[in-house]
Amino acid sequence: MPLWLRGVGLLPFWLLYAFAPLLSLLLRYVLRYRVNIARGNLQRCFPEFAPARIGSIVNSYYWRLGQIVVEFLKLASISADELRRRVPITNLQTVRAELAAGRSVILLAAHLGNWEWQLQSAVLQIGSPLDAAYKPLHTVGADRALLSLRGRFGARMVAAKKLLRAVARRRGQLHVIALMADQIPASSGGRQWVTFLGRPTAFYPGPGEIARMTGYTTYFVSMRRTARGHYQMSFLPLMADGEQLEPEAFTARYAKFLEAEIRADPANWMWTHRRWKLAPPPQLALQA
Repeated sequence: MPLWLRGVGLLPFWLLYAFAPLLSLLLRYVLRYRVNIARGNLQRCFPEFAPARIGSIVNSYYWRLGQIVVEFLKLASISADELRRRVPITNLQTVRAELAAGRSVILLAAHLGNWEWQLQSAVLQIGSPLDAAYKPLHTVGADRALLSLRGRFGARMVAAKKLLRAVARRRGQLHVIALMADQIPASSGGRQWVTFLGRPTAFYPGPGEIARMTGYTTYFVSMRRTARGHYQMSFLPLMADGEQLEPEAFTARYAKFLEAEIRADPANWMWTHRRWKLAPPPQLALQA
């Protein structure tokens, strides 16, 4: 881990949060980091919202984003006990019961709340080996630093393209598979289109294929902000052990869970992602 990252991580929370508003203002008004993308996504997903409400959600989103950045940096030094205290899991026993019965599980997450703390909290509180999918960065040094943070509490980071092979190798071992499923799929050959937030939306088919291949119980991971620096996680049953779901049905169910979370608190999701840059198939475009 780079020394500068260790040094920043050692700063107390109160000092880091003093910088968070400056980061928010920098991203929102100076750099204007993807502001038009965030506003455009919100306008198209919530056409019923007045412009003032859209503007309020955009402002709230960037205000929280500044806090998420400093919270991410704090991962370099935050203690396990402190992270457990700040991110309790309301129904942890449901996942632990599956694992105690000798059944591996899948945690299907999204960019809700502080998604970096989400992973670390799951690792610390579940107590079983956890394989987490990630997308490697192009810069070797940055990728190494990111992996050191994400693996600090024991998560086994697996490049997304290698996840299926890793799952197959560990099929006979008790473990947890964790992955995000709400970003745009890059490969044209690997897309499933479902209606999400009122729009035809492409999703990765991989999670549904892994769930069908393994038959593991799958949980949707909810993460909601309760106060500055405090979140609450919940594991919502998405597919029961041994349940047979086609990948299309699995993806549609995941999208429904995610949409409910976003509608409950729109500023809690990552709106700066170019989520809808792909054109849907003609038949879906006509239905939109």
